[in-house]
Amino acid sequence: METKLRPDAVARVRLFTTAEGGRHKPIPAVAFGCPFFFEGEGFDCRLLLNQLGSGLELGQERSDIPLKFLFPEYIKNRLHPGARFKLWEGKDIAEGEIIEVLD
Repeated sequence: METKLRPDAVARVRLFTTAEGGRHKPIPAVAFGCPFFFEGEGFDCRLLLNQLGSGLELGQERSDIPLKFLFPEYIKNRLHPGARFKLWEGKDIAEGEIIEVLD
């Protein structure tokens, strides 16, 4: 039985295309982990795409991506709706905006 992780936030995320310097492949419908860069600091996070039942295509923007942080106590109280961030995988692969911070 798979345990469903409770997200810490919901974000709008746009995955860069390969031409924009992003990934060469889409992100599948898994709990995808990558560094989340906010205000010059990196935080370990997971995009809980498995909870949505679909992945994220190159160039696609979605406004319903649940995020889970490994150490939410270091980032969660700094986040707010409208906060901008980047996702990194050896290079910037996506940009995003926090829609909601969850309790």
